[in-house]
Amino acid sequence: MRERRFGLADCNNFFVSCERRMDSSLENKPVVVLSNNDGCVISRSNEAKRMGIKMCDPYFKIKYTLDMHGVEVRSSNMRIYRQISAEVMERLKKWTDMTEMYSIDESFFNMAIYSVRDPVDYCVKIRKDILGNCHIPISIGIAPTKTLAKLGTEYAKVTPSTDGVFWVSAKYYRDASFMSQFRCIDIWGIGRKTSAKLSRFKVENASDFAAKNDIWIKKRFGISAVYCAWELRGQPVYSLSSDSRPPKSIMVSRSFGEPLLTFSELLTPLSCFAASAAKQLRESGQAASRMTAFIATSRFVEETKRYDRSITVELESKTYTDADFINMAEKALHELFKPGYQYKRAGIILSGLGNSTPFEQTNLFDSAHDDKTFAVSKTVDKINRMCDFSLIKPAALFSTPGDKLEWKSRSQFLSNSEPMPDAQTRRLRFQCHADDYRDQ
Repeated sequence: MRERRFGLADCNNFFVSCERRMDSSLENKPVVVLSNNDGCVISRSNEAKRMGIKMCDPYFKIKYTLDMHGVEVRSSNMRIYRQISAEVMERLKKWTDMTEMYSIDESFFNMAIYSVRDPVDYCVKIRKDILGNCHIPISIGIAPTKTLAKLGTEYAKVTPSTDGVFWVSAKYYRDASFMSQFRCIDIWGIGRKTSAKLSRFKVENASDFAAKNDIWIKKRFGISAVYCAWELRGQPVYSLSSDSRPPKSIMVSRSFGEPLLTFSELLTPLSCFAASAAKQLRESGQAASRMTAFIATSRFVEETKRYDRSITVELESKTYTDADFINMAEKALHELFKPGYQYKRAGIILSGLGNSTPFEQTNLFDSAHDDKTFAVSKTVDKINRMCDFSLIKPAALFSTPGDKLEWKSRSQFLSNSEPMPDAQTRRLRFQCHADDYRDQ
């Protein structure tokens, strides 16, 4: 039972798979999905991968290559993707007693179930059920640790003989030849910098890393790297948790479709991001004591025309209201803004998070939000959730029908589909609210 403690279900090329679900004509064609503002490639079909298209390739650099080879291009449609993700995760829960959603397209789940005699056959049935009902292909890794389950999922994706399911038992994770096919950068918990540093010590793959002495690893890379090595050896460090952990920080940012030049042009999106972050903050049941605002030009312009600056505002007491963060965003922009630049990006980061309460007061002269303010905020959020868009919002965010939003991101290749109503989506922690006020 210990050898198959965790399962990891990972949707294959998830954004592309969502687009194919909405448009069956995309099947068996090379497809790429672009990031916010149609900036770079964030999802590729297998056909596109075989053509050599890489993750994060800037669209403007490969546009003619895509056109020449008939690659279908789609703009990201996160509302649709969140809806489909919720469907997949709900379907997965029917097969296990505990799941832990890791990202929009991945979820760990319990596989140490006594009644399951053949875990591989069981996961093949899960895969077929999700494909048949949600029309999304997935791969599943089974292992005694989360790190090995991640490697098992990646192996299942690229090995047709596995039928999309692979069990990383002791026979495999103790086999140096098998583990050596995974590069250090492919291991969960090892980033680019750590991987590059490991390479300087001739540690190139998972087998090399797991074979290193714990003291050597801790001295050079810290205790988290030691935990990673333990997991590669089949010793579980990270348990399965079904609890939704509140975020430690919240960021809402966006690249603009057109450069913004004036203070007033920048104020509108920055205020929108502040309100969106506040909404996400309340949904997590928290309040923030710190806000960071930033604005920046494009990274691709000449160095003399670049400008990138941020400012952090500390609060004496935590807050969660739209008005507070919008006012702080305007004050921050007065210090940040510098005329003569073409701004292409801005954002808000909330940190110093803690439980929200209508009765907190930190000093004698500071009046904390009372219970009426708390109740009003909750009621407004409830009404907006029922309407599935921001029916009630701060007056600063209203615009006249003829106003053109220059800061609206480019979505030149957006699919002609509307999000399906699904209450499950509203409970997902990973969703970004940057577009809550965008088109209203």
